[in-house]
Amino acid sequence: MKKTILFLCAVCGFLTLAQPISANEINENADTTNLMQAKQYGSFIKDGRSVQYCADKGLLIIVAPGNDYTKPVIVLRNKTGKAFDFKPEGISVYALAMKGVKSKDTRYLTTAKYIKDGGKKENVERDSLPIYPYSKYISKIRNQQTWGNVLGGLADGAIDAMAYNPQSKTDRILLDQNNEQRYKENAKEDEAQMKQIVDGYWKENTIFNNTEHTGFVAFKGVKTDNIIYSISVNGEKYEFTFYFN
Repeated sequence: MKKTILFLCAVCGFLTLAQPISANEINENADTTNLMQAKQYGSFIKDGRSVQYCADKGLLIIVAPGNDYTKPVIVLRNKTGKAFDFKPEGISVYALAMKGVKSKDTRYLTTAKYIKDGGKKENVERDSLPIYPYSKYISKIRNQQTWGNVLGGLADGAIDAMAYNPQSKTDRILLDQNNEQRYKENAKEDEAQMKQIVDGYWKENTIFNNTEHTGFVAFKGVKTDNIIYSISVNGEKYEFTFYFN
C-alpha cells in the first residue's frame, strides 16, 4: 500500500494539471478578436472545467480553479511592452454570503442562486478567505506528508503482520528489507511532490515583456456555491467570479 494514496488529496488540485493552462489557449479556444483591448473578459472550458481570463492592453490574466477551487492556477502573460513586478499579495479570494446568515455551513451555499434569480445586491456581502503564505503552505504540506507516512506505516505494518512470520529469521530479514525499500520510495515521492509545489506556488516575480508565468495559490475552503478571485496588477484590479451551481 503506497503512502501516496493517503497524501494525494492534499495536492490533488495542483497535480491535476497534467495538461497545464497556457496563455496560448486563449487564441485557440476563446472567442476574442483583439487582446490589446482594455479589460476584455471571457471564458472557455478545459477538461470539463470553466476557465476565465481578462485581456487588458497586452496583459493577459487567466484563472483556472480546476477540480479544486482552493488551489486556483493563475497565468500572467505580459505583452504590454514593459516589465512589471507581481507579488502574490496582489491575489485575494472572496466568497459571497447572504447577510444575516451566520452559520458557515449555509452562509455561502445559496448566494449564487439568489444572484442568478435577480436578488438584490444589498442583501449580499463578501467574506475574505485568507491565502496561505508560501512558507506556511510548505509547512502545512510537510505536516501532511508526515501524517501520511505515519498512517501509511500503520496500514503497511498490519499487512506485514499477516504476511510474515515474526518467529522466522528469514521473514524478519525480508521484512527489514521491505521496510527499507518502502522508506526510500516514500522519501522519493515526498521529494517529488514537494518540488512540484515549491516550483509552482506563486512567489514574487518580475514578469518581463513577451513572457508568461504560471503558478497557483492555496487557501482553506468553505462550503460555497461561488468564489471570487481578485488579482491586482500594477494598481489595476481584475476580478473573476465562478458560480458552482
